[in-house]
Amino acid sequence: MATEEQKYFERLNIPVLSIESIKELIQEDIVDTINCWNNGIDMEKQCFHIIGPAGVGKTSICDQIRRNLVEILNKPVEMIMVKSPVLSRDDIMIPFPVVGDGLKTFEMLYSDFVPKGEDTYGLFVIDECSRGDHSLQQLFWQVQNECKIHLKEFPKGWFIITTDNPDDSEYQMDTMEDAAGLRRQLHMYTEVSTKDFLNYANINNFHPLIIEFISTNPDMLYDFGAQKIGSVFANPASWEKVSNHLRKMDIEGKSEFTNSQYRRLESLAGGLVNVNVANLLIEFAKEGKDINPKDIFYNLPKIRTQIKTLIHNHDNAGISKIMTGFVNYLTGTIPAYEKTGKELSYVGEFLAMVPLDASAIFVTSIDTLSRDSKEFRYMTQMHVELMKQPAYKANFYEAIVKLGNK
Repeated sequence: MATEEQKYFERLNIPVLSIESIKELIQEDIVDTINCWNNGIDMEKQCFHIIGPAGVGKTSICDQIRRNLVEILNKPVEMIMVKSPVLSRDDIMIPFPVVGDGLKTFEMLYSDFVPKGEDTYGLFVIDECSRGDHSLQQLFWQVQNECKIHLKEFPKGWFIITTDNPDDSEYQMDTMEDAAGLRRQLHMYTEVSTKDFLNYANINNFHPLIIEFISTNPDMLYDFGAQKIGSVFANPASWEKVSNHLRKMDIEGKSEFTNSQYRRLESLAGGLVNVNVANLLIEFAKEGKDINPKDIFYNLPKIRTQIKTLIHNHDNAGISKIMTGFVNYLTGTIPAYEKTGKELSYVGEFLAMVPLDASAIFVTSIDTLSRDSKEFRYMTQMHVELMKQPAYKANFYEAIVKLGNK
């Protein structure tokens, strides 16, 4: 087991990537491999191993990759996902006695979990691979290394992805980490990303309350404290379930819930993200006391007094929380704006009024973005337009540069 001083990805010495980066990396590698085949190059397939906290989106991203490959390849792409904790070796294959020419022999019978069809394409996903029993893991080792089970080779167009939770104190694992096991796969660790969650939430039409709550309270996306003590804990997967319940309750798109609906939500959300977090969500929905990052962009006058009060009271923690949420909102939703519209003027005014400590969060958050990402291009283009505002240039940009030079 990993020690408290060293995280699992540190022990394995593997890269830490966002879930979106992992998705792009895997699907691009699959497409590149198939392109090699189409050009007469017999390129070996890569097996990928995605490691990350429970509920971060490891399994759902596999289906996103499958759907993207359908569009990119313009071919049907299947997916078989096997759940290691609930399977045994006999669920995959069993020997069957055969009598022929006076001899008794055995043939292997393969289950529906084994992909068939020579000209098919697909993903074979082994979910929670290290939580299967030892004999099943040994069987899947051959899948990872040779793309076959016993003598049954997988169709050439099938690729292998395995997922795991980290081998930390919060999870019960049976990790096989000898050199032979580690060499079979390309290992990647993913951490919780508010930006990726909000992007996914907007694409998949999450209920607005969830998007606004997480934008305003990014620390509520994953409740590591509750997880450590064995409590029900908030995570991206559970927030998606809460969103589904909200959409069912709000099928007519009403702006407010009734008291009976709030009581129902308290029970539903309480069982998914825990009672404490559910109560925070309901309080947010009822009172809206927290500053919504969306209002900074679209309706700054509505919350200007609240922000100035925080600044006057030197509430640096509150201001930093707002700034973090605002950056997550911008990079997660990429809201449209007119170059001469009120949205840019609100953004410029907000950044110019906050203390430099909070301004630095805005700058450093952008600096973490990939230079070729749409989020980085969006933020860079916004900065170019904001530089036309004297207050932004003097009170934000030049002040940050001066601070950096010190």
